[in-house]
Amino acid sequence: MPNVVVTARLWVKDARFADFEAFEARAFQIMARHGAEIVLIEQDHAQVLRDGPHETHVLRFPSREAFDAYRVDPELLEMSNLRAACILRTEVSLRQE
Repeated sequence: MPNVVVTARLWVKDARFADFEAFEARAFQIMARHGAEIVLIEQDHAQVLRDGPHETHVLRFPSREAFDAYRVDPELLEMSNLRAACILRTEVSLRQE
């Protein structure tokens, strides 16, 4: 089964970076349980929302099934209120390796 590379571009709401970092730390722990590895994180917290994402994450999952399982993980779903409070917009793209 081919790896799946996920690129997530994230815009943080109203400079709520502390809440975003709390969400992100927990989300990365959940991803790891599904076999994901962080390939790259680019941050630009200084820019304004219209100029582009505040963070771009490149992640590698062992399969599409592992990525899908992460997305419906009950612990991740429990964090939906925190996610909604701090993330304005997300763009996700997938590609197989």
